[in-house]
Amino acid sequence: MSAWRDRSGLADGAREKLAELAELMIPAASGMPSAGEVGVAGAQLDRVLGVRPDLREPVLRALSNTEPTGQLLANVEATDPEAYVALCLVIAGGYYMHPEVRRRLGYDGQEPDEVRAEIIPGYIEKGLLEPVLAQGPRFRAAPDETDRSRKADG
Repeated sequence: MSAWRDRSGLADGAREKLAELAELMIPAASGMPSAGEVGVAGAQLDRVLGVRPDLREPVLRALSNTEPTGQLLANVEATDPEAYVALCLVIAGGYYMHPEVRRRLGYDGQEPDEVRAEIIPGYIEKGLLEPVLAQGPRFRAAPDETDRSRKADG
């Protein structure tokens, strides 16, 4: 494995603060390593931001908060929910993407599962889904970009 190189653009102070927050959010317990032990503020941060670069700015906002580490999470959650969610995603995502965490959880990742058309589950043959299907779709449409910009404007 090649040596880790910082690609996030976060200053060392921000990384240190992220490491402290990660330790608060995911401490070592029940045979599992802490978030700090698996490098959530190091190489794992770059992995997460590599697939979700949109999280960089809200994470930087969260880490620019001047509250002491113990109070920072509650303050960011109350004042900047987007930054709070981004911070949680970066920490949890980096943690659960780490090979050692996955190994200890017994999770090898998503694997393909062959679906064979000739095998029809019993609940379909018995018509158990018919009442559910008869209700029609039940969901709320996600807002599009124009809806979000209208709410931001006013």
